Amino acid sequence: MSGLWVITYDISSSRIRRQVADCLQNHGQRVQYSIFECHISRTELNRLRAEIVSRIAKGDSVRYYFVCKWCERKIGRQGRGFLTDDPDFYRV
Repeated sequence: MSGLWVITYDISSSRIRRQVADCLQNHGQRVQYSIFECHISRTELNRLRAEIVSRIAKGDSVRYYFVCKWCERKIGRQGRGFLTDDPDFYRV
């Protein structure tokens, strides 16, 4: 079963930052420059984390926030952008 994960990063190297963003775009949608919303299962999250940790440097930071279904309904936004939803299909 998938859930919503908000994943953020602060990475100093442009090359590594691009690689991490590419990994995340394969699992979710970019909602801000360094913030992604991913509807993924725990297994997919574990694979994604392993892929990211193999790329980042010691001083870099990646954070993973799980958003429960109840909290997900309460997400607000202002300005441009969109609300992500759990897609019926996944990009491979």
